[in-house]
Amino acid sequence: MGSILRNMKLHIVATFSLCLFLTSLLFSCNDTLMAMNLLRIGTGGETGVYYPIGKLIAEGITNKAQEKDSPLPIIIGVAQKSAGSVENILAIYNKEIEAGLVQADVASLAYSGEIQLSGISETSSIRAIASLYSEKFQVVVRKDTNIKSFQELKGKRISIDEEGSGTLAVMRIVLDAYDMKEEDLLPFYLKPVFTHKRLTDRQIDGFVMMAGAPMAAVTELLDVGVTLLPLDKNFLRKINKTYPYLFPGSIEEGTYKNIPEITTLEVYALLVVHEDMSEESAYGITRALFSEETLERLRLGHPQGKSITMETGLNGVSIPLHPGAKRFFDEQKKL
Repeated sequence: MGSILRNMKLHIVATFSLCLFLTSLLFSCNDTLMAMNLLRIGTGGETGVYYPIGKLIAEGITNKAQEKDSPLPIIIGVAQKSAGSVENILAIYNKEIEAGLVQADVASLAYSGEIQLSGISETSSIRAIASLYSEKFQVVVRKDTNIKSFQELKGKRISIDEEGSGTLAVMRIVLDAYDMKEEDLLPFYLKPVFTHKRLTDRQIDGFVMMAGAPMAAVTELLDVGVTLLPLDKNFLRKINKTYPYLFPGSIEEGTYKNIPEITTLEVYALLVVHEDMSEESAYGITRALFSEETLERLRLGHPQGKSITMETGLNGVSIPLHPGAKRFFDEQKKL
């Protein structure tokens, strides 16, 4: 009996010691986690360009934050999928993310209060870190539909992206310029990742997307037989007069195999944060973004990454720079 009691006491002591060890380990881990900051970057759908570019930027900032001379604390960058520009602005305002990729036109309209985002009237709190690259409005249709012009989308099954996306915002502007309405189409409200099978199975005739080119949503469908529709230059000029951050551009021949050059709309993609972000953090993020290591990561990681450069970092910026970003760019002018 005494032997049994001794064994029980030893077991209790050992268990208690283990609990103390695990508890101290848990608090140690929590202390480490508390010392780290997540930099959540709102992007877009997986087959667009925002998500892969956002992921590369997040990785670059994470790596640069670990360096001894970094003005940033330990930051772990995380690319979060989203509906796109509008949703990213809302999430920044609501402090659900720290940064986001946003179309310059959407950023400008939100900042000025010209568009209402779910009743929020204080979107003037958004600030730009930098311009990244130009996005292009891409109208993708199956070749066998014989659709040759934008007007011929009437009565066709076209996915125009989901609410909260910059694509849908631009599509409504283009429709208005052509004196058309959403109801003139048979509209679907899907992200491109959900259009692949439907287009392949002939459940839809096409989709639209405002994104960098090339984008996976198109390249993955080239074997199915798709093409891009051009937009009329007169309508492009008309749109540009009302929306100066939407400007006439083109998708060059060779961007997509066997698809000729087309005229279309372009807009710059911005990296945006909340004005409440500290100047030091915004400065550190901008410096990390334009570091040679991050730029190299972008160049190697995605075709659109080559377009992100220090020289074009202020192109098309449609809202005020964050003071931390401005400080960085001012320093570069003096070098």
